[in-house]
Amino acid sequence: MPHLACRLCGYPLTPIYPGQDEHPLCSPTDTGWIPDSAAHQAAISAASPAAAPRPLRLALALAASGWHILPLSASSKRPLGNCPACRSRPGHLAHPADDCSCIADGGWCHGVRAATTDRARITGWWQREPRAIPGAAAGPSSLVLVDIDAHADQLPPDLATGLLPGINLAHEPIPASAWNDPARFRDGRNTLALLARLRGGLRPWPTDAGQQPVAVATPSGGIHLWYRAPVGGLRQALSDPAGRHGLAWQVDIKAGWSYGIAPGAVTASGTYRLRGGDPASPGQMPAWLAREITRAATPRPPRSAAAPHPLPRSGGPGPAAYLAAVIDRDIAQLAAMTDGRQRALSALAYHVGGLLAWSGLNPRHVTSQLIDAGTASGLSPALAVRIVRRALANGTARPLTPPSDRDQYAV
Repeated sequence: MPHLACRLCGYPLTPIYPGQDEHPLCSPTDTGWIPDSAAHQAAISAASPAAAPRPLRLALALAASGWHILPLSASSKRPLGNCPACRSRPGHLAHPADDCSCIADGGWCHGVRAATTDRARITGWWQREPRAIPGAAAGPSSLVLVDIDAHADQLPPDLATGLLPGINLAHEPIPASAWNDPARFRDGRNTLALLARLRGGLRPWPTDAGQQPVAVATPSGGIHLWYRAPVGGLRQALSDPAGRHGLAWQVDIKAGWSYGIAPGAVTASGTYRLRGGDPASPGQMPAWLAREITRAATPRPPRSAAAPHPLPRSGGPGPAAYLAAVIDRDIAQLAAMTDGRQRALSALAYHVGGLLAWSGLNPRHVTSQLIDAGTASGLSPALAVRIVRRALANGTARPLTPPSDRDQYAV
């Protein structure tokens, strides 16, 4: 009798009816999977990795080397969605991941927070979602991903300050011809090479064994470089098209509670092909790159909240001063957050929108300030713009009751 395997997940299959070619729990319906009991599900052994489908084999192999793995949606390449119970309790403060029982019970809720090296848990995830794409959590794996893009984006308006944010090339000991010609810069490879030249590196990334990263060619023509994290406490630093923040134009840093597509993963857009390095032993960053990564991806210290206004004998600080103090206080809190930043930014923008007409503040100035706060916290510029503009509009359409004079001093 020929050996049968499920056509969807690839595991050994013992048919329970004539013509069966997939496990019952792998059978898709309009609402998910057929909810057959475990007794009717053909046993899937976690002890035979050779029989596992390719995504699971890759996930288990990386996990064995210390990479913390999470399942990503095959369509969006984002972490699989929370369970219904967690979706009904959104927000970092209302439902912190550290207190979520779903993770301890083997669920994939809270995205990167659920990433693990546990073989049984990973196997269980891919039994439930055999088409998931393996993702690798950067911080939990003690790794940093240097994501070099090759997109047809416009260059920053000011090459001197925008190619390498935080560095004014006009003030550096480097010929202007090395950076002021737009034709020199087509993608992130060029800006990373410029940074290497400026900081004394012979090339953008070394090739000797001790410092060789896990190099991956992406389907879009970019490069992923996985290094051992030089220090702890780093976070994501995305490239800003306008050159206001990040490491370099078209170079993203994935660190801390962020993730990347696992080396070797196959997606709908193509394969993330391993081109160099050893996933069992990612290289250490050269000193110049470690310094620059640390500079760009270290969380900014929270700004101190505005000092309370002294209570005058009559009247109050005024609507504009009150709302400005609220914005400063909440922006400082946002800068210190490692999780729940999208929700916090949305709540702040909605609150500000509800009081904007009363305050008399300039809407354009407020919008720009909130977007800058979102990007400084680690959100992508496009995401920060979308969150702020939508929440501000919703808040403006539903004006809030202004605070009393006494409440205005409690900020």
